[in-house]
Amino acid sequence: MKTSFYLTAICLVSLSIFLMWSKFRVNDHDIAIAVNDDNDKYKFSASFPDGNTTRVQEYINKSISPNSLAKSNGDYFDVTTTLADKTEFYAYETAGKLKIEIDKRKNSNASIYRIRKMCDGIKNLLTSK
Repeated sequence: MKTSFYLTAICLVSLSIFLMWSKFRVNDHDIAIAVNDDNDKYKFSASFPDGNTTRVQEYINKSISPNSLAKSNGDYFDVTTTLADKTEFYAYETAGKLKIEIDKRKNSNASIYRIRKMCDGIKNLLTSK
């Protein structure tokens, strides 16, 4: 009788530990990228492991140089900005999440191409091994 009680208790404790571990673990393969390109707007959104946030921020800053959005690691933003070349776009970024939108009616083809190229680079950065 005592053996079955201890066996049941060990199974319940093991199951509880496994469930807690699976709920709170960090999975480096949880990447979701969505692109919506219609006549008026180009939208890019991505969710990714928090550990890639710094790399994404650095890539964005490199892509929009001489401007920058994130001044330091952990500096998150929710802003509509105009770059030196008059490119106007919306960017929202927090740990593990990114959203970029550009209005095609307000921007030149070169500006739209620049933002698309930046978003393609972010996609490649996140999906590369």
